[in-house]
Amino acid sequence: MKILLAADTSEYTRRAARHLVTHLSWFAEPPQVLVLHVHPPIPYPGAAARVGKAALEGFLAEESEAALATATKELDKAKVAYTARWVSGNVAEQIAVVVKKEKVDLVVMGSHGEGALANLVLGSVATKVIASIKTPVLIVR
Repeated sequence: MKILLAADTSEYTRRAARHLVTHLSWFAEPPQVLVLHVHPPIPYPGAAARVGKAALEGFLAEESEAALATATKELDKAKVAYTARWVSGNVAEQIAVVVKKEKVDLVVMGSHGEGALANLVLGSVATKVIASIKTPVLIVR
C-alpha cells in the first residue's frame, strides 16, 4: 500500500503524521509512505527576476524542508520508512498529479478546519483534493 502524507508547517500535519504512526497496525504490511509538500506558487511572476533565481529556489527549498520536517520528525521517532519530496504549484492539483503518477492508495492530510463560510469564500485544500481524486482521503483534525 502506498500512502501520501501531505505536509505543511502546521500542527495539523503533525497530528496527521502521529495518527498514521499510531494506526500502522491497520495494515497487513508496512505501507510505503511518501511525504509531500506542495509550495504554493510565488504570487508575483517578477519575483525571480528581482531577487534572482537562486535566491528564490533557496527560499522555496528552505520553506518546503521545514514543512516536510513537521511530518518526518514524527515518522522518524516511530522509525517509519518514508520518502519525502516537495514540488511547487497549486496544492490540490499537484497532490492529484502525484497521487496518479505514484499510484497512491490513500492520502492522509491534516485539516485546518476553517469552517463552512471560509470554505465558500476561500476554498479548502482538503475539499479540493477530495473533489479532484478518486483515491480515499483520510482527514485528521
